Amino acid sequence: MNSELQPAYVLHVRSYRETSGLIDFITPEYGRLTLLAKGFKSGKARRKSYLQPFRKLTIAWAGRGELKTLTTAEEVEAPLVLEDKLLVSGLYVNELLTRLLHPHDPHAEIFALYEQTLRDLSTAASVELVLRNYEKNILEELGYGLLLDVDVDGTALDPKSQYCYLPESGPIKSDRPVGGGMLLSGETLLSMGCGQLRGEKELKESKMLMRFILGRYIGEKPLKTRELFRYY
Repeated sequence: MNSELQPAYVLHVRSYRETSGLIDFITPEYGRLTLLAKGFKSGKARRKSYLQPFRKLTIAWAGRGELKTLTTAEEVEAPLVLEDKLLVSGLYVNELLTRLLHPHDPHAEIFALYEQTLRDLSTAASVELVLRNYEKNILEELGYGLLLDVDVDGTALDPKSQYCYLPESGPIKSDRPVGGGMLLSGETLLSMGCGQLRGEKELKESKMLMRFILGRYIGEKPLKTRELFRYY
């Protein structure tokens, strides 16, 4: 039971039985948790309107079993407005977090990263840059950080050289893929490291690398939001 109000964001909403819903939240102190929202579909319009993604709330819950019941949910600020590609990007941010973060595993830094990413998306000049930084940073916080400044031998990366990135160890200088790794430029790796991707080549290579790396942690089941990006 948690009777004290906790900051939270809604990650995902799904129906449960006839009138209720299961709400996935991210919180700084309790990590990702799923709570039962009783009566979610039974006419409580105001509550249902803000139990939606991208809304910051304060919540409390109760219960002795594995599935706790949401007892309080109060909206604390105006919701972010994300439309079209920004909306799909926000849903991707939510889905990726849901797939990567184990339930009840607290990460205050990830909560702060998530919150900042939503704000960055709402004012983004480059959506792709925001998403690549989010992917890179969340892996770093989970202990799966990428090697983006030196190669596997500790030698500083050369922006003019090609590297093969090996998921378990990092980049090795090579003009061809080896050991199941992915080929990309030193310039792209260095730009990813400082969070300042520029140009079509860097954006394309960094997206391919992050998809390659993330696939090792999210499993074979494809992300649903990646299909939505095809329309933008």
